[in-house]
Amino acid sequence: MRDTAIGGLASLLNRQEWRESEAQPTIAAVVSSALRDTNPVVRMQAAQAAVAMLANENVAERAAAIGELLLGEHNPHVRAVLLGQLMSDTAAAPQQVDAVLEQLLGMGDDAIADRHGDSGRGVFVLLTYLALVPQTPFASQTVERWLADAPAHAGAAEAFAQHARDYLAPPGRPGQQTAYRLLAVAATASLTRWNRDPGEHLAGAELSDEQLAQLRGAVEVSHGIAQQIYFASGAFDEKRDRIPKRQNLAEFAELAFPVLEICASLHVPQCVHEAVQTMVYLAPLDEARALRAIAAAVPADGPYAGDPLAGNAIIPYLERLLTEQRHLVLFDEDGVAAFRHLLATFAAAGNQAALALAYTFADVFR
Repeated sequence: MRDTAIGGLASLLNRQEWRESEAQPTIAAVVSSALRDTNPVVRMQAAQAAVAMLANENVAERAAAIGELLLGEHNPHVRAVLLGQLMSDTAAAPQQVDAVLEQLLGMGDDAIADRHGDSGRGVFVLLTYLALVPQTPFASQTVERWLADAPAHAGAAEAFAQHARDYLAPPGRPGQQTAYRLLAVAATASLTRWNRDPGEHLAGAELSDEQLAQLRGAVEVSHGIAQQIYFASGAFDEKRDRIPKRQNLAEFAELAFPVLEICASLHVPQCVHEAVQTMVYLAPLDEARALRAIAAAVPADGPYAGDPLAGNAIIPYLERLLTEQRHLVLFDEDGVAAFRHLLATFAAAGNQAALALAYTFADVFR
């Protein structure tokens, strides 16, 4: 009954007519007391009205006050609600929210231990916004540190990539170029770690737990970045017959291609596939650039070309090029080499459509 009652009072306080009524001081006093109740459910209900309760304070003071509540709260569910309340003032008081996050993360990793939980997700939403748009000191430095050594901080790097997706998407919005720069840092760190010691990839190589974790982290980060760019491009929506998002893609492609190329350079199938799908989608913007990038992404050996999903993405693309871009794939030196590489790779892997295409358009191999 108590938490239900506090929930009702919090709902009243969130309505302007009640905040401006004579009952406001009484309701606010009860809700304020409930924010420090011993019962976490009562605190969670009261937290829904934290902003409304402090509506008469200026934005910076309100953010600091909610931050105080957040720093004193250990229940993840109550924390999640307070983080949600803090978000409403983040754009207007970024420095204050940045300071709160610095204190929160300075208390330990509990705040981000469960990045998929409501509390951890709230922290990453705030960090991502602060690092990309107002570029506040703590958020920027923290994100830069994680991404510079992305394989060792794979979970944090993946979470950042996921929450940065909206900033990646066309048309450009504040933070877009910073987002791509930071993802390029993470992708480069992953590629560097992956290629550091070729012996680590030999069959039977004895690897320590730390080596395994970092190699897995490199793959997870590269795959996650490529996947988020794929979703941001609108390719997934178009494939699912949703409303197409083909708008202002030229600038998006300029930013996306370099990062996708780095992700694909691991030559790990899942990383290659996410990158290639996006490249194929963006190809009509610059067919020559896309063909070269896709050919570089697909290794001549390895398991990728033998995957049916890979063939389903690449072979229709090659067929379209032969129909619509014959000069590029039959007479342009770089285009012929790239096309030949792709067709030969899939034919060698036993892809029947590639074999048929090779026989049908034998001129490509002359």
